[in-house]
Amino acid sequence: MRLQPLEHIIEQRFESFLEPRLEHWFRRYLESPSGEAIISTILADVIVSWMRPGTNEDNYLETIVLDLVSRLKENPGFRERLLAIMSTKSSD
Repeated sequence: MRLQPLEHIIEQRFESFLEPRLEHWFRRYLESPSGEAIISTILADVIVSWMRPGTNEDNYLETIVLDLVSRLKENPGFRERLLAIMSTKSSD
């Protein structure tokens, strides 16, 4: 019978404690206002970087954004936030 080193036993116990909880903690964080802000920022950066190379009128990602806005236009909270963002002056 071979005994496992103490470090290995501790590592296994720690993993068995941590692994089931990690996904729950991660999902809970992403559903929080901070997590939603991070997701929103990342998605905005991705969309902007995708939109930069093509400046023509038939830009696929611009069409997607316009479609999303048209789908959400009946949502008063979204409309108010969109108008607030669109009415602020750009710092560029």
